[in-house]
Amino acid sequence: MIKMFVSDIDGTMMQHGGTIDAADIQAMRGMAQEGIILCFASGRLDNEIASLMQEVGADFHRISVNGVFVYTHDDELLLHSHFDPAVLPRLLEMTNKEHLIRYISDEHSYYIEKKTPLVLQIEEQARMTSMEEPLLAEKVGTSIFPHKFTIGAETEGELLLLQREIEEAFPGKVSTFISAKLCLDIMPPDVSKGAAISVLLQQHGLEPHEMACIGDSYNDIPMFGLTPHSFAMQNADEEVRTHARHVVSSVREAAAFVRQYNRTQQQNSAGIS
Repeated sequence: MIKMFVSDIDGTMMQHGGTIDAADIQAMRGMAQEGIILCFASGRLDNEIASLMQEVGADFHRISVNGVFVYTHDDELLLHSHFDPAVLPRLLEMTNKEHLIRYISDEHSYYIEKKTPLVLQIEEQARMTSMEEPLLAEKVGTSIFPHKFTIGAETEGELLLLQREIEEAFPGKVSTFISAKLCLDIMPPDVSKGAAISVLLQQHGLEPHEMACIGDSYNDIPMFGLTPHSFAMQNADEEVRTHARHVVSSVREAAAFVRQYNRTQQQNSAGIS
């Protein structure tokens, strides 16, 4: 039986342009009504997840900042990771490049040095809001304690080069993921959605084959590897799709598979008994 369903948000529950399909919401409600535990796993902040997904109208756990934080539906904190303060000065220097857009986030807020017209456009499309902080670099490590750097670039090559440079500069001290098109997330070490989900599974006494997950990006690959019930969105990059067992066009399609799988398992169990 599949007893837990984990969904990414951006590009999965929420399509590009910031729209959330009502049919996907209804599908999540249907699973909750059948006793399936719901969880949303995202690179977004915890308060964003709680706000964006409140229309589901059912209890759900939250994995935020790609696995830095894990909160239960009743706000119990199960996991919290942080940067080694010693890496922050060099990380600030390496990500301070022309043509890059750099967000730095703590548990509750995004910060950016300057809100340009492009930044405002990005935030409107992504349904997010940042705080403008011209002295951001000076405040990091003193009054702002980051859990994630999010870097936007003009080309994939530039972003991949930066990712390689950071991984070589901080071996074992950071985690990096391409979380969206032309977007790099830099987080504390050993952070991933897969590791965070493992904490939730242990909390509920579940085995990996008793959960299903769906996502669309490279930061979803670690959770795909946990379970045979993994779903990649059809619009995901080909490499991302190869890591999932199934490819679907929507969350509701994956939910329908899960509910039918459980009905078949129940029927088979009844037949055996």
